[in-house]
Amino acid sequence: MKNNFPITLLICAVIFLSPSCKKKSVAPLSKLPAATQTGANTFGCLINGAAFTPHTKSFLNSAFQANYVYYNGGYNLLVSASNDSNTDYVKGVFLQTTNLAVTEGQTLSLENYNQNGKAFAVYGIFYNLQPPNQYQTTDKVSGQLHITKFDQTRQIISGTFFFDAINGKGETVHITDGRFDMKYTQ
Repeated sequence: MKNNFPITLLICAVIFLSPSCKKKSVAPLSKLPAATQTGANTFGCLINGAAFTPHTKSFLNSAFQANYVYYNGGYNLLVSASNDSNTDYVKGVFLQTTNLAVTEGQTLSLENYNQNGKAFAVYGIFYNLQPPNQYQTTDKVSGQLHITKFDQTRQIISGTFFFDAINGKGETVHITDGRFDMKYTQ
């Protein structure tokens, strides 16, 4: 009887070392939370194609927040999320309105920063020992925020968003596939 051990060993090596056995990379979009409307306290988007979700190392701080308050003659919305998983900087995404009430089903243009009666967005990288690198929407570099749920009784706000924003050096960031589902405070 012939010894088949070398052939068996070769077949096993080919099977275990084949490319199909390598760890497959996870698509960035699959790392984002589902687009829900239940007050699940979720937030996510792609920043230049990379997944961004909230994260905080501190139990004292929240990695995300939503506020809808009447102030200075009008309603102001703030939906924000930050991620401090890198020790050298914190990244943050901010969606805001200034004196602009929101309603369910509404689509808002994200335009000029902090303009009365408008909505805008900011993406920032906040460094420990350097000035921040902030990107803002403008009337030329803009996006949209769609409010998919606005339940004032249960204080739930949900939506989807995308935007391009520009910094002081003329560099642009692309935020896509954004979604949030949060309980908000008044």
